Order: sequence, then structure tokens, then C-alpha cells
Amino acid sequence: MTLRRRILLYYAATLSVSLVIVAFWSWFEFNEQRDAALRGGVEAAMKHNPLVETVEIILLGGLPALLLGIIGGGLLMRRALRPIEELTEALETTTASNLAEPVTRSGNGDELDRMTAVFNGMKERLGASFTQAREFTLHASHELKTPLTILHGTLEQMIEDNTTPVAHRERITSMLEEVQRLSSIVGQLAFLAKADAGLLETTHGAVAMHELVRDLVEDLTLLSASQNISVALGTCQPAQVAGDRMRLRQLLLILGDNAVKHNHKNGSISLALHQDEDQVSFRITNTGPALPLDLRPRVFERFLRGDASHSNTVEGSGLGLSIAESIARSHRGSLVFEVLEDGRTQLTFILPGGQK
Repeated sequence: MTLRRRILLYYAATLSVSLVIVAFWSWFEFNEQRDAALRGGVEAAMKHNPLVETVEIILLGGLPALLLGIIGGGLLMRRALRPIEELTEALETTTASNLAEPVTRSGNGDELDRMTAVFNGMKERLGASFTQAREFTLHASHELKTPLTILHGTLEQMIEDNTTPVAHRERITSMLEEVQRLSSIVGQLAFLAKADAGLLETTHGAVAMHELVRDLVEDLTLLSASQNISVALGTCQPAQVAGDRMRLRQLLLILGDNAVKHNHKNGSISLALHQDEDQVSFRITNTGPALPLDLRPRVFERFLRGDASHSNTVEGSGLGLSIAESIARSHRGSLVFEVLEDGRTQLTFILPGGQK
């Protein structure tokens, strides 16, 4: 049965019940007048005012019928449109992580049931596309590692070879730097592909976040020395979390490196670690050019390099924050990006279930 026919059937049923109520009360009034005429004659029947009888029919028969039509019609329409709400909720909750989960069909063969079938088919095709993209990235990065390693070793040998002219060594050194950069990008792509496929190998244990934060401060002090960027550690409460120490350190280094790269000379970086009852939050704030407003919602997208005026001066592939977000998700945490009122950029890493 089609949705249109079902709604029409529900509406007709509601109107029919309402009509029965009006008809029953009209019959009751007319029957009362007939009994009065039989008992007292025409004069007794004439005592009943037609206007009063009409008002009684409207009030005692029409209003209940109207209320029944409104309430019953609303309930029936809600029941008829409930599949639309369920399909809308399924559309709103669909992400790349649940494309393999089909939406439950009603099986009644109406328009919504067919739309659900079409939606499930679309999810299946999208899931296959995502899987192919992940597998391609994973296999391609794996296949590229060997030739890049060979090329890297060959270039190093050519640099160390005393017979290589000095002019050629400079060119080879430049080539070696590009190979190293390419190897880094391949490694990052392999990491993201494994994270998407749920193949990341992690070892969860008790990790002292405050120790990692203090180590990060020392690393940032060295990294930012050439630009005279000040690094300040504010509140650093002792915090124990369950996670992979190596991955968490990698995440903090990405955030710290990002704060140094997207800063200016004589700028500043501030860090803080807070321990609440049910979560641990790490904040890193830095001065420097703020990300344009239209790019802020896309800050964790892959290969996003910001605006063109700064992307050429800042080293990197645009994959760092994507990797950091993947690590955060693997620890049931989250990353929040925001630009403060004073123009500084702040990234907050939130981990659940902290223990003092």
C-alpha cells in the first residue's frame, strides 16, 4: 500500500467515526422529538425550539466529533509519518564509520520503503568506495616504502662518495631532502589508512599525561628558539589516563609542532593540563596568523594548508592535525579547535576517564 493511500485511508476512517458520532446524536434528538409528539401531540413537539436542538447537536455531537477528528487524525498521521522520521534520523546519523549498517526497512512496499532500499544501496556503494580508497592508499604507501628507501640510501651514498663533484652534491642533497619529505608523507598516509580501517596497533596502559606535557615543553623550547618564541606552562595537574604512551606523545608533538610553525617571531605558546572528575583536558594556545573563518570548520581535513599567503612559508603536508584527531578518536577522546577573542589559536585535547 502506498503512503498516499494509507494516509487517505486513515483520514477517511477518522472522518467516518466523526460522522457516526454526529449522526448518532442527531438521531437521538430527532427520536426525542418523535417520542414527545407521540406522547403529547403536535403542541408538545412544537415546544422544542429548532435552534436549541441545532445548538445541542453542534455542542454535544459536533464538538466531540471535531475533537475526535483532530486528536485521532493527529495520531494516525503521526503513525503514518513515523517512517519518515526514522529515515531522517538514519540520514542524520550516517557517517563514514557506519556505512556497512543498513537502515531497517518496513517491508510494506510503499514509497518510503523503496526510498530506504535506495538509501541502503547508496550506503553500500559509498562504503565500497571508501574501502577501495583506504586499501589503495594502504597498498600504495606500502609499495612506495621500498623504492623510497632504496633511493634514499643511493643518494646518501652519492653524497658520501668523494668522487662526486661539489656542485652535484648540493643537488643530491636537495633531492635527498625531497625524498625524505616524500617518505614522511607516505608514512602519514599509511598511518591514516590504518586508522580508517581500524588497523592501528596500540598498547593501552597507564600514562602520566603531566610527564608527557613537561617533556613537550622542553621539546618546544628547543624547536622555537630560532624564532624567539616563548613557551610557558601554566596549570599542570597530575593526571593518569589509559592509553598508548607513544601515540599520545605523537599527538602532543603534532600539536606543539603546529603551534611553532603557525606562529610569528617573538610570539608565544602557552600550555595547560587540567584534571577533572571524569576527564583530562590539555590546552595549547599560540600567537600567529589565525586561520580564515571559512576554513576553521575544515581544520582537521587532510592536506588542508590554510590560506595561500602562509601555506608556502610553513613546512608540512597538511596531515598533522588529521593524524592527531585519529589518535584522539582511538583513545575515545576529541580535539577542539578555536580562535580566541584576542586572535590566538587554541587546540584542546580532551580525554575521558582520567584518574588522579
